[in-house]
Amino acid sequence: MPSEPPLEPGGARDAGGAPRGAPGAGSAFEPWEPAELPEPPALRVRGLAALIGPGLLMAGANIGGGEWLFGPLVTAQYGGAVLWLATLSILSQVFYNLAVMRYPLFCGETIFVGFLRCRPGPLFWVAVYLLLDLGNYLPYLAANAAVPIATLILGRLPTASPDDAALVKTLSYGVYGLAFVPLIFGGKVYDSLERVMLAKLVFVLGYLSVAVLFLVSWGTKGEILSGFLRVGEVPEGASWATLAAFAAYAGAGGLTNTAFSNYARDKGWGMGAAVGAIPSAVGGRTIQLSHSGKTFPLDAAGLRRWRGWMRHILRDQCLLWAPACLVGMALPSMLSYEFIRGVKGVEGNAAAAMTAEAVGARHGAVFWLLTLLCGFAVLFPTQISNLDSMSRRWTDVIWLGVRPLRRLEGNKVKLVYYGLLASYAVWGFVALNLTPNPLVLAVLTGVLMNFGMAFSALHVLYVNLRLLPPEVRPGWALRLGLVGSSVFYTGISAAILAQKWPEIRAVAARVLGL
Repeated sequence: MPSEPPLEPGGARDAGGAPRGAPGAGSAFEPWEPAELPEPPALRVRGLAALIGPGLLMAGANIGGGEWLFGPLVTAQYGGAVLWLATLSILSQVFYNLAVMRYPLFCGETIFVGFLRCRPGPLFWVAVYLLLDLGNYLPYLAANAAVPIATLILGRLPTASPDDAALVKTLSYGVYGLAFVPLIFGGKVYDSLERVMLAKLVFVLGYLSVAVLFLVSWGTKGEILSGFLRVGEVPEGASWATLAAFAAYAGAGGLTNTAFSNYARDKGWGMGAAVGAIPSAVGGRTIQLSHSGKTFPLDAAGLRRWRGWMRHILRDQCLLWAPACLVGMALPSMLSYEFIRGVKGVEGNAAAAMTAEAVGARHGAVFWLLTLLCGFAVLFPTQISNLDSMSRRWTDVIWLGVRPLRRLEGNKVKLVYYGLLASYAVWGFVALNLTPNPLVLAVLTGVLMNFGMAFSALHVLYVNLRLLPPEVRPGWALRLGLVGSSVFYTGISAAILAQKWPEIRAVAARVLGL
């Protein structure tokens, strides 16, 4: 794909006052087309469904590895003392999420297309982000979701014996394959994901809330809740590698957060309503995705609507996504601290299963069963979301940037999306076969994902300041938040890399030895 110059600062305007996109002749991406910005949803009790968007979907997706693997591990060992790391991580991601949603609301393109519109050109940025996206190619969630199923089958936590390891690996293949099913049906892929994540939130938060309310002491609840505010406290002898991995997985992390850009577009928010969405393989014949972005005149009416959309995404993040992530971290942590407090020498996936065993031993087998099922319900839907977000961000790049595809009708974008999904399916089974330890896979994924987020936070800032006209650029609070996010994730990734390098190098050598 040939290079394309970005917009000049301030953005050139057409005769109607709308910002013009980069020149279309000889460029990788089509110039923006004019359209009207729709009215944002009004904040009222009636019509609440219109207010629910990517925050709900991503809240369901992001209650995953950090909350179920590393949260129980660190709180069982250190109590609530380190939960402030989750607070900083989630707060950093709020700034990032608001910035990546701002771009599609303005022009209907995803943030990844914005990345590729920057100098020195698409080929350079494709190479950079293929490297930074490596962490998301590893199916660590499927590997770890197999552990509670194996525990149910065996009646105990799987050991390192060859038979138990073979069972976990076989189950991980089945979990990984099953994760593709919801992405095939339903009309619009976004709608299918939203239904899956809503079901997950209802079951997971419902069960955990009941368990914490009746089975956990008030002293434990106070210890965990206060930990989110005890900034800077670090227990003596704490493993920084474990704490860094815990912080890395709180919320979303890595390029996973760029999915907010795609989902805001596919939800039809802002200019996404004029662009379209990715249809499902089955049942999505009438859903189409445009080959070009669209933007609106920066007149008084357009800017009024724009400010309404900015308030809308702020509500989405601050009233839905961030609180759901904090609650999703707090509830499993309360269970682990109450039932396996002080445990030593245990890994993350084992800590969650040990919590289930302890709950069952004290309150009956039904709680052992429900806690294990809850662990699967936490991890499995997040694997579905990860598969979708990987395919989705590269689908948008290919659909808008590969010139021969522009002759295809809008609903044919699913050929690109499902072609990428098929490629990930093959690679995922290979990675599961090569990786000996599910938790090592999770640590390696965390390092790669968070270096990706640290770098992309600065790139998101550049896109917002370079490609958007002054009237819609972010203010200083959001700019400083993005810089802080980059610094935070660089630090925690460096900490993991320093202490876990031997294990990471061994896995990387085995995988790259193909």
